[in-house]
Amino acid sequence: MTTRKNFLFIIFIFFILCLFVIYVSYSYILKKQDELFYNLYLNTNDKIIDTTKNSIDDKKHTTLAIALSLSKNENLYKYLENEEYEKLDFNKIIDELKQYSKYKNVWIQVVNKNAIPVYKSWTKEKVDISFRKDLQSTLSNPKVSTSISMGIYNLSLKARTPIYGYKNEFFGVLEVISHLNSVIEDLKKDKIESIVLVNKDVNKALKSPISNIFINDYYVPHENANSYFVEYLKNNDVDKYFNMKDFIVENGYLITNYNLFNEKNEKVASIINFYDLKNIDDSHISSIKTQNILMIMIVLIVLFFILILYLYTKYTNKIKSQEQKNRLILDSQSSIVIITNGENIIESNKKLIEFFNDCKNLEDFKTKYKCICKKFVNIEHENYLIDTKYNGRNWAEHALYNQNTDFKVAIYDANQNLKHFSLKVSQLKDDNLIIATFTDISQEILEAEKEKNQQRAIFQQAKLNAISNTLNNIAHQWRQPLSVISTLTSGMKLKKDLNILSDNEFKKSCDKIIFNTTKLSNTIENFTNFFTKDDINKVSVVEAINQIIEFLDSIFERNQIVCHFKHTNDVLLDCDSNSFSEVILNIFDNSISALIENKNINERYIIITLEGKTLSIIDSGNGVDETLISKVCEPYFTTKHQAFGIGLGLYVVEDFFIKTLNKKIELKNEDFVYEDKKLRGLRFTIEFD
Repeated sequence: MTTRKNFLFIIFIFFILCLFVIYVSYSYILKKQDELFYNLYLNTNDKIIDTTKNSIDDKKHTTLAIALSLSKNENLYKYLENEEYEKLDFNKIIDELKQYSKYKNVWIQVVNKNAIPVYKSWTKEKVDISFRKDLQSTLSNPKVSTSISMGIYNLSLKARTPIYGYKNEFFGVLEVISHLNSVIEDLKKDKIESIVLVNKDVNKALKSPISNIFINDYYVPHENANSYFVEYLKNNDVDKYFNMKDFIVENGYLITNYNLFNEKNEKVASIINFYDLKNIDDSHISSIKTQNILMIMIVLIVLFFILILYLYTKYTNKIKSQEQKNRLILDSQSSIVIITNGENIIESNKKLIEFFNDCKNLEDFKTKYKCICKKFVNIEHENYLIDTKYNGRNWAEHALYNQNTDFKVAIYDANQNLKHFSLKVSQLKDDNLIIATFTDISQEILEAEKEKNQQRAIFQQAKLNAISNTLNNIAHQWRQPLSVISTLTSGMKLKKDLNILSDNEFKKSCDKIIFNTTKLSNTIENFTNFFTKDDINKVSVVEAINQIIEFLDSIFERNQIVCHFKHTNDVLLDCDSNSFSEVILNIFDNSISALIENKNINERYIIITLEGKTLSIIDSGNGVDETLISKVCEPYFTTKHQAFGIGLGLYVVEDFFIKTLNKKIELKNEDFVYEDKKLRGLRFTIEFD
């Protein structure tokens, strides 16, 4: 059954692998195909741009050549010099260009040096040319130039050349003007359909448009514009095509954009080129796709043969591999691993023999000890297992039955060193055997014991420090009553010797002595009650704090400290009442030390509030340096201006509330107002949730 499941699992994995290979390969093919198409379109786009540029450059050069040729006519110099403008006539040349060249729309203009148009081939009207910045520039700085600009009638390509006489006198400028129709016809020969769009801002100069074709606010300056593509641009957001920076592939066309600029490098128009994708040879991409598909089939066939080979190898080596596998798993573990029924060891890893180095091999170990449980040492702890019966179960069965328990065992090694092990067990269901793993935790036990001893020493030292502080407090409380008793008895003795002690005065002195002895007795009673409470009981937070305030009353009075306790409820805690009183007393001691350092005796306050489950204690001792506040609860850390004693008081406080009671505490500096006084101090907050 297991072999069949394994076989089906391998077939399933093979199927998943094949699907993965197909998915990854097909994704790669699609990605590669997209890259190839992109590069193909990019190259085609570059060619279209180059073709467009070459066609425009060719038209510029030809127009300029015409202008240069006409400007060298000797009659032209004479007519301009003698102001015989009526003799200027270039119509014959224009007709010949129409008849014998592809330039069907060519106009010629002559402007004298005074910026007055003296000849226009297309009209007799006097037209203002002040708006022609390119022409004005040539007149002011005579030199050969070309430009593309918007005129009154149309967008045109212009070539200008200065006219000079025999003595190099400047007479004016000859300008040849042509449209972009021939450029559009040239592009059509290369199967490129083009629409020229004039910039909206440039259209303002247009007065009498020749073509009368507009796409929204864009003027189309050529009459032979393909009506299909004119409508296409109208229906598909013409702004997108006018402003596009890259090519677009849509609706079976590669669409490109070639921008036309004037002499100031301002965009005046765009030539939108449409190129049918059918004209692009993409046969090599289909060939590459076919090759990749064949490659996938070859990979799948190879994978299939690998599967057959694997299954054959797995079948022939089944018995041997199982034994090697078990041995490899056992010996690869860093812990001692044994397979047992709880009474005898069936198998183990080499770590067992390395630990019991008095045995040469497992058989030798079995002969000497039979079971590892024979070496278990009785530590007399409920979590440490020994070789005995647990409700009828042996040690291994007991550990298996109680797997949530953290069982341990102790074993002496060959050198009689006691080692501690953590025990984890699991069951081999097919053979009903138990796998037991022994992980060496001796170092952890030693570290834990060391830390425990250190904690014990710290708390003992803190305890001694608390007792010392308490004795100092008692001494302070006894000093005044003893002084009063001593003074009274001395006075009574002196007056008796002088025989001037009256009965009334004697009685008053005795009453005062009795009052002060009672006060001393109450101090002893308070001290006894404060440190001889039950170990674990329900501790009233309100009662405990009131007792501490009463205990410290004489210290507050002597140091002029105002202690105010406000509470809206009480909180009962399950803890050692003596320990609770000690840690609260530590907080008070730190506040008292801080307040004594405060020179202003009129601003010495300790404010305690208990609201809900939150206890807050704040003093007006100006707080702790912000850079040190995170360290004040570390053991042995102290700071002179806050007088944290030997540095254990607040460490004990934090340890008690966080580790013992699992409560939240927080220390922070805080500004507060009490009795209309602006104060600052350290707030100690304890959350009893």
